[in-house]
Amino acid sequence: MSTGSVRKADPQLQSILEQYETAMRFFAQQKFDKARQILEKVRECPYHDIADRARLHWNTCTERLQDGEASLKTDEDHYNYAVLNMNLSHYDEAEEHLQQAIKLGGKKGHFEYALAALHALRHEADAALVHLQEAVALDPSNRLLARHDSDFRQLMEDPRFTEILYPERN
Repeated sequence: MSTGSVRKADPQLQSILEQYETAMRFFAQQKFDKARQILEKVRECPYHDIADRARLHWNTCTERLQDGEASLKTDEDHYNYAVLNMNLSHYDEAEEHLQQAIKLGGKKGHFEYALAALHALRHEADAALVHLQEAVALDPSNRLLARHDSDFRQLMEDPRFTEILYPERN
């Protein structure tokens, strides 16, 4: 199945993913008011995994707008800060905070997914695939997210990537 056929099959999902990506661009630019407005809508969508992530980022935006600097106390705080740093191409700092998130909260699907994306952005295919496999094992919905995630663009032609994302082909 190509991503083109998924988009045609579910235009609502495509629209929500586009809104979420737009919000994440604003988030990365630290335009939390604009990101929060878009995330407000996305967090109410019927796709639970996307809605959950939108809620996490909406909460971070709210915190940043209230006090200008969110304190990093919980695993989710470190995760959100890591995503922000990934979006700013501060990969070393992002990795530090993802490791801290795992230390505080244990392995979670979205933590592993973020590590996979981080390694993909660094062009570290083997590490990216290991973390992506773990992310999918912890939360199978990560498979669908990765199919549409431009962070994995470098891996699209790798057969190992295809095996993880499209197991029904095997």
